[in-house]
Amino acid sequence: MATRILLVSLFLSLIVACDKKEDDNNPGKDYTGVLTLTYSRSFPTYEALVTIGVDINANGEVILTNPPQVEYDGLAQKMIDGERFKIREQGNISTTSITGKWIKADGKEYLDVSLQCQLNGTQTVWFYDLNQWVMETVTPYTLSNPVECPMRFRIESALMSEAVCGGSCDDCWGHNCFRWHLVLTPAD
Repeated sequence: MATRILLVSLFLSLIVACDKKEDDNNPGKDYTGVLTLTYSRSFPTYEALVTIGVDINANGEVILTNPPQVEYDGLAQKMIDGERFKIREQGNISTTSITGKWIKADGKEYLDVSLQCQLNGTQTVWFYDLNQWVMETVTPYTLSNPVECPMRFRIESALMSEAVCGGSCDDCWGHNCFRWHLVLTPAD
């Protein structure tokens, strides 16, 4: 009889421990904030911002808003090997299929975000010849998912100042930088 009571007690302890572990995956309070992409280019020099609203409920539900397309446009001149070039890049950034998940790993809390990010535009290149600009090329400029997903943002960093994920890539003209930063505050 004592063995049965002991086994039932152990079984109930395991159930309670499993329930507690499941509750640990929830933040226990509400948060609100923004997830912002800063896309910058070294040549031509420009910057574009995409802003996504973030709400995290105490039960761990993550709500991310769908941002509108954001346009970008940059025009610059540069001397390369004694030749003068002018480049214009223009287009838009679309961000879709946005999902978020609150997780706890190694005793720390994180927000994992997955999304599709696409740049679509044109790149026009001119060279300077005989006191005038001569168009050399007009090409489509497309870049997909420059930052690997899911992006993992540490909640503690997002509450103190910001949590950052990013990536960069180069082409023959310049450097592309993608910086996602999450800023959160506890909701009242």
